[in-house]
Amino acid sequence: MNTFLIILTISAIASAFYIYSLYTGKVKDEDRDFIPDVVEDKIEEVSAELKRRVERVKQELKDIEEAGANLAKQTMDVVDAVKGKPRRGRKPASKQKKM
Repeated sequence: MNTFLIILTISAIASAFYIYSLYTGKVKDEDRDFIPDVVEDKIEEVSAELKRRVERVKQELKDIEEAGANLAKQTMDVVDAVKGKPRRGRKPASKQKKM
């Protein structure tokens, strides 16, 4: 029971100090929502950075998907080469006939 009273007392003192700081102007709160403007600005900044990171991750996943599709095609070419099928596509420059 004593622990609960101690925690309650500390939180009451902290709340009173915070409210006093708001009303004296030591902590800026233009819109009076009891959230300091500094905290609101920081949350907006972090939110914007998080959105940029999410977009980058989406782009990276798209690149990985394209690379996986390309890898699947190349794997099938290797399987065809092992089976003895003729090569498709452009030939290397060293194997082309020179004019």
